[in-house]
This record gives sequence, C-alpha cells and structure tokens, in this order.
Amino acid sequence: MADKYDLLLLLERPYEPVFMERGRKTIFDVPEKFLTERYRMVGNELLERFGQEAGRRISVTDITLPDLHIPMQLPRKAQFTLCIPAHRFMARRLIDIFMAMNTIDELQSVAAYAHDRVNPYLFNYALSVAVLHREDTKGVGLLSFVQSFPNKFIDRQVFRHLREECTIVPEGSRMPIVIPRDYTASELEPEHRLWYFREDFGVNLYHWQRYLVYPLEATERRVVFKERRGELFYYMYEQILARYNVERFCNKLPRVEPLNNLREFIKEGYFPKMEWPPRFDNTKLSDVKRYQDQLILDIGCLQRWMDLIYKAISEGSVIDESVNRIPLDIEVLGNIIESSEASPHRNLYGELHNMGNLFIAYAHDPEHRHLETFGVIGDLSTAMRDPAFYRWHANLQIYSKLIKLVCHHIRLRSFTTKASL
Repeated sequence: MADKYDLLLLLERPYEPVFMERGRKTIFDVPEKFLTERYRMVGNELLERFGQEAGRRISVTDITLPDLHIPMQLPRKAQFTLCIPAHRFMARRLIDIFMAMNTIDELQSVAAYAHDRVNPYLFNYALSVAVLHREDTKGVGLLSFVQSFPNKFIDRQVFRHLREECTIVPEGSRMPIVIPRDYTASELEPEHRLWYFREDFGVNLYHWQRYLVYPLEATERRVVFKERRGELFYYMYEQILARYNVERFCNKLPRVEPLNNLREFIKEGYFPKMEWPPRFDNTKLSDVKRYQDQLILDIGCLQRWMDLIYKAISEGSVIDESVNRIPLDIEVLGNIIESSEASPHRNLYGELHNMGNLFIAYAHDPEHRHLETFGVIGDLSTAMRDPAFYRWHANLQIYSKLIKLVCHHIRLRSFTTKASL
C-alpha cells in the first residue's frame, strides 16, 4: 500500500520528469507507459540509470488511466491562474479526477502519470486541493509553494548566484545569497516603503493557501460549500487591509485609496523583476481581448456587476438561479463577490473579484499584442505584491461596509417600531 506522505514528493522539482530522484535518494518506479513520448523510446535505459543510486524505490501501480485531455489543454510552459475561467475549468476537472480515486495507490498512480503531462502550476494546485480534502490524506502537511516554485518569489538574477554557489562550492562551505532590499524599486517610489509587507513570502503564501482550503470550483459539494465561507472571505481581506493601512501610516503614507473609478489611470506602477511583466505608472484599464485565454470582456461588465450588487444591498436581497429572493447578509455577499460555485447566481452577479484582478493584470497588454502574460496580481500566489491589489480590495470592502450600515438601520428601525408599540 502506498504511503500518503509520498504524494508530497510529486510536488518537488516540478519541471523534472517523474522518474528522477526526489527527496533523499528516492525515485518513483513507474510503468513504462507512464513515460512521455520523449522518454518512452529510451525508457528502460533511463529507469536503470536513475535507479542505480536510489536509496528507496516507490513502486507505482499500473492502473487504467483516466482521460486527462481537458487539464492537458493548458501548455506546460504557460502561466496558470484561478482568475481565468478556462483555467479554473481545467483545474476543476483535475481535482475531480484526484478526488475520485478510491485508494492512495490509485491517486499516486494518476498523479505520477499526470506529473509530466499537465502544467506544473495546475498540477500542484489540483493535487494540493485533493490532499487537503480527501479523507485518506488527512494530516499530510503540504510542501511550501515557494519550495516548489521559487521563481515566483525571487528575483531571477539571484538564481545565477545560486547555481554558481551550488555547482562549484561544496556543501558545508556555501555562503548565503542576500536578496537586495531595493531590487523592485528605489526610494524615489513612495509605495516602495511598503516593500517588506507586499513582497513578504509569508503573506503571499497565506493568500495562496486560502484558495487551497477554499477552492472556487469542484464537483464534490463539500469541497466548495463550507460554513461561513463568504463571511471569512470578507474578514480576511478586511484584516489584511487594516494591517496594511497601519503600515502605511507608519511610513507617512495615506490610507489606501479605493479603485472605484474604473476609467481612471492607475497611478501606481509595479516592476516585479521576475517572470512577470511590469505595469507602468499611470496605466489605464482597457477592454480585454485575449482569445488564447478565452477572455473577451469590456470594463462595462465590471461596472454592471458593481451596480447589480449595489442594487441588491439597497433591496436587502439577491436573486438565485431559480429566480427566488434570498435575504442578503455578509455570507451571501462574500460568496457573490468572490464568485465561487457558492454564489447564488454567478451569471447574474458575475465575477467581480476575479475579473477585477484580471483587468489590472492585463492592463499592460490587454489584447495580447505583445504576447505578454498577466501581471503579478493575476496570480493568487503573488497578487499581494502589487500596490493595485490593495486599491482594488479597498473598493470591494465598501460593499461590506454598506451592508453593515443597511443591517444596522434595519435593526434600528425594528427596535424603534417595537418601542413605539
């Protein structure tokens, strides 16, 4: 029987074939049909070569493999984000496949097969969600995302020094590589005073972890529909913004200005100096036409969704997909704005949170004219690095304040009515 903790080895070295060494001289002994076409012709030679020095061999069971053509639609070298509906659809399919496996042996086999065929970021997300939500993998602590993909968090120039140090200098004599403080901006940029908050590994990893615990989509209902999900969505961002504003005050900066005018220029630029493209100062949001991502959206969509949510708050109720009225509270409002499958009516109220992130993330190349991918705010593991992230979420927090105000007036009116009686 497979060990559930061995699944974590599949999250290591995501760009290397599954048969290569992982952990402490451990290899996966996979059936030859699990190899990709590139390695199948020399399969026996490769398995012997990498198996000679292995201290431990994990036998992978040969099973009937599921259809992976939907998750495989995302190229292996492409970026992955939960904000793009097409990417979420692929992730949902892969999560469903992992969740449907009857045993850990079957899960290990399917994961080993998918490892070299599915986009590494998509694979990591789907397997992580499955490990967190399957009954037979409870207690397995996930590998930190920064260990699997340090390229998302560290300046690419640092890797040159790392390779030099690791290749030439023997273990035990290596020196630490210091990441400079001012590698994304200089002191001439006021927003850079908060670099230690926005670019902190921990806070960005916390943000990513939240979407592993609360996935946006999955066929198995319990994975998405969780108690107080919408309320905790608002509470998390409210607390992050509160702390961020305090840090701004300490650095002689004003409170975050909500990004509620979608036609204005975003004055804050951001140059991440990693694999993400930059956004220049005073960039204006534009309609998004990214055919390869199946995204055709205009800013009017965001404005329409905002108007519908304002209307729902003023009426104190929302309409579900069966055209029934549901009383509006912070739980329902959070689900609508986050736009998971827990939203009462996704088609009507849209995807305000996710698409707002994407409009900002694609502001530098909205039509894919320059073949650029989305910016850091489009990836939920790095979104908190961008100053515009806080402006957008400050705008979303206005809704929670409005609903609290409306609820307060309703309670006050009820109390006044009872008192007069």
